[in-house]
Amino acid sequence: MKDKRQHQRIQFLRKVIISADNDQRLVLDVLDYSMGGMSVFSKKEFKVGEKLFLESLTTLDGDEKPLGLTAEVRHVQDHESQGFVVGLEFKK
Repeated sequence: MKDKRQHQRIQFLRKVIISADNDQRLVLDVLDYSMGGMSVFSKKEFKVGEKLFLESLTTLDGDEKPLGLTAEVRHVQDHESQGFVVGLEFKK
């Protein structure tokens, strides 16, 4: 089965700080990323179509690098009581 993604995904086990529509700031675990988006793990459920602002990303040395990107929730997978895998697409 061919992957429909335009860009190759790279595992990236770091943290991203996001702001949701309600101005809530959250620190989420990044599972992987590509030039077009990223997958994150969250205890909070998001809705498909919701817009998020990606503030910063933790680098390999533990520093925070500003991102300043907007992303849209494209899919949400419920992992029972553990949380949610959320697919984000970067927007221009």
